[in-house]
Amino acid sequence: MALLCVAPRAEATVMVEVALEDMVRDSVAIVRGRVVHVGSQVVMNGDSLDPHTLATVQVTDWIKGEGGQTLTVRELGGTYGPNGQAGGMWIDGTPRYQVGEEVIVFLERDPNDPHYFRTYAMAQGKFVVTQGVGGAPATVSRDAASVGFARWLDGRMTIESGGHEVMPLDTFLATIRGVTQVYAPGHDDV
Repeated sequence: MALLCVAPRAEATVMVEVALEDMVRDSVAIVRGRVVHVGSQVVMNGDSLDPHTLATVQVTDWIKGEGGQTLTVRELGGTYGPNGQAGGMWIDGTPRYQVGEEVIVFLERDPNDPHYFRTYAMAQGKFVVTQGVGGAPATVSRDAASVGFARWLDGRMTIESGGHEVMPLDTFLATIRGVTQVYAPGHDDV
């Protein structure tokens, strides 16, 4: 049996920021739901074992696409063995799911197994819904603190931290639904 050690942690994953409109257009599905289970799976990849984290989402709304009442998001990274003692790895920028979270997730099919989805554009495609208290509106937030976004100015690349973004839920959903309508089959503006 192959035994892996915990991979050293990188400072950040650098990527190009994907605009919300592009995520809506390019994802195969967008769902709103609650994470009801998180587990792990070890996948043989050539001569190595790669841990994956599996999050089961109970879907309350298929904003784009269609499917069943639950779906499984599989992300590269995680731990394996009793209580993670056998090892594992994490990739900065890969979203982590927690049981009980209400989420809106932009999805693509896992290219290695079409039974699973994965989060589109890594951490950029996972938003956590927070219900307002005392009359405050509900919000969505995206945690991209573990990534750096590459930006170009005058031919030079700089890297800016992704940070933590918050937006009113109603505004966010209206934007997604509006863009979804523009790219719907048969729409004249496409």
